[in-house]
Amino acid sequence: MTASGRQIPNSEQVPGFCYILCDLTSSIEKRCKMHDAIRTSDGLGCFFYHKAFRAYVEVMSFDRLVNAAKERNRAFFDKLGLPAT
Repeated sequence: MTASGRQIPNSEQVPGFCYILCDLTSSIEKRCKMHDAIRTSDGLGCFFYHKAFRAYVEVMSFDRLVNAAKERNRAFFDKLGLPAT
């Protein structure tokens, strides 16, 4: 439903996207393993699909978030002729 209470057609079929930013503690790693999460190639996160909630879930460390942002922005800064820091 929208904020005004209007029904959104076929909204039950739309998947959700959940991003969890956290320290990758042993407890978090255990929970990811319970959901058969797939480890990211850099080892700083994992992801899985939760059928019951129709949600794609990505668990990542703060370091992964920062690294990904730097990589994304490097090409943009290069095009602008700005130094990438």
